[in-house]
Amino acid sequence: MTQAYAPSQVMTRFPAFMRPFIGQGPMVIGVRIVAAGLAFVAQVLASRLIGAEDFGRYALALVWLLILGHFATLGTNQLVCRYLSSYTVKGETDRALGLLYFVITLSGGTSLLVAATGLVAVHSGFFDLPDVTVTLATMVLLFMPLLTLQDYLEAISRGLDKPLRGIAPSYLTRHVAVIIGIALVVVLGLDANAVVLLSFTLTGLVVTLVLQASLLHRSLRRALGKTSPVYHRTSWFWTALPMAGIDLTKLLFKNGDVLILGLFVAPELVATYFAATRISQILDYVPYSVTATTAQKYAAHHARGDRFRLQRLIAKASLANVVLSAIIALAIGLAAPWLLSLFGPSYGEGAQIVVILACGLVASALFGPGEDVLNMLGQERVCSFVHIVVLLVALALYLIFVPMFGIVAAACITSLALVLRDMLLAFFAYRNLGLLLPVGFGFASH
Repeated sequence: MTQAYAPSQVMTRFPAFMRPFIGQGPMVIGVRIVAAGLAFVAQVLASRLIGAEDFGRYALALVWLLILGHFATLGTNQLVCRYLSSYTVKGETDRALGLLYFVITLSGGTSLLVAATGLVAVHSGFFDLPDVTVTLATMVLLFMPLLTLQDYLEAISRGLDKPLRGIAPSYLTRHVAVIIGIALVVVLGLDANAVVLLSFTLTGLVVTLVLQASLLHRSLRRALGKTSPVYHRTSWFWTALPMAGIDLTKLLFKNGDVLILGLFVAPELVATYFAATRISQILDYVPYSVTATTAQKYAAHHARGDRFRLQRLIAKASLANVVLSAIIALAIGLAAPWLLSLFGPSYGEGAQIVVILACGLVASALFGPGEDVLNMLGQERVCSFVHIVVLLVALALYLIFVPMFGIVAAACITSLALVLRDMLLAFFAYRNLGLLLPVGFGFASH
């Protein structure tokens, strides 16, 4: 007969540093891994269906959608995660409701302004753009505010410590929509190109919003109850502003290399590099999943003044991030040639790009969750400063070396920039807060 274990007994069967993440943590990581698999399948099918040149165009359009949509939040995602968690712990539901109204007004208005400005620019005739580029840009700009709204709902789910309700729809539905769309094209014998592929992605975005709103509605009503909003607009705005800088620099860290390559190399090489980054960015799912289950807890421990638990949680998060990242990096490094071959015979050059980027991500993880700690504990201006300085250095290096050395230079610069950024964040976390972030150091502090 199979022995039954109480929840407390089950917890003791895991290593101590992993126990804070048992529960939602593994489920979040599982969702991200499944999403990575679905994204990979979708991109392989897309590349095979429309060819490397059109896939490169689609990649650039997708990057612009992500940059504009995420940037339009103006840092309010972290603001919601930080303050909603703190307010609900303290029972300040009136401030929580005011915060949510403030954020949707600010981020929604910004996204609509960015979209309108972009549409005017694209259709003004000032830029000599090919017809396909105009069509793709128009689609991106029209749907970009919906991506901002998706981020808003995801931030609420994290602030309520229910990350799965926001994360699962956003990371699964979009890729499923692309796969279903491609299957329909193949079955019906229709023609496909970058525009058709982007339409599948945008359809998935719409479905995602419906699912997120449905899942969060009851939890949000239960958490806030019936209350009237109280606003602290000035304080919230000036707190969110440096976080907006952080969000923009993070987006450019993840996608700026693709945009720079789009200026200097052919669409086929952009497609190769983009495929390599999609494989290496599987590693991003580890710190993201750790963040989704810990960032709001940093704010809650800080609000309670519980410094011991705060430091221990940081130490466990750092160790879990490094261990899981190293395991996944080794796996994708070994599998890179085969994975890239699935995209087509012209993608082989991307294998070394996968290895370079994976090594950079693991090395940066050694310095701990600097961004989360600084943002959640009131040091967002320092965090923003570090991100902006390192990004400017990286952009200068891209412009100097990418024209000469192509995609290998872009990968090396990206990896070095990530390591430098996280090293500086860990330094400032220790100097300003007295917290030890690099892996292993936090355990030795007590």
